[in-house]
Amino acid sequence: MDLWDNYKTSVFLCHQPLGDQINFAIISAQNPCGHLQNPSRNLLLDNHFANTLDSMNVPYREIVGCSPDLSFQEKSWAVLCDKTKAIKLAIMFEQNAIYWVEQGKLFLVPALLQQAEEYLGEFNPRQIIVGQ
Repeated sequence: MDLWDNYKTSVFLCHQPLGDQINFAIISAQNPCGHLQNPSRNLLLDNHFANTLDSMNVPYREIVGCSPDLSFQEKSWAVLCDKTKAIKLAIMFEQNAIYWVEQGKLFLVPALLQQAEEYLGEFNPRQIIVGQ
């Protein structure tokens, strides 16, 4: 299975449910271009991304993108911005794609990859709420 196909199966660990009333992007700064990095490098990338969002006054909250069996996890952010800005952020941080959630519907949107945007179904069934 290639990276794009793997992205299509992701589930998301959240500390609280993300409702259908807001549109947002799910963006990571970790593992640029799909190349696995060591944990300390990913932490630096993640901190730089959070600082960038802070400097832009863009609201965000932590979310973790995972394989369905949770064996692979990548810290990401639910970012409240428009889709165009989200794609620009993804390109700035060398990300292959983002997830876009609009009215509760989940889309996989290419940033660096040359793919067509894909509708993946409802977002809510892919949320796993942790800590409740």
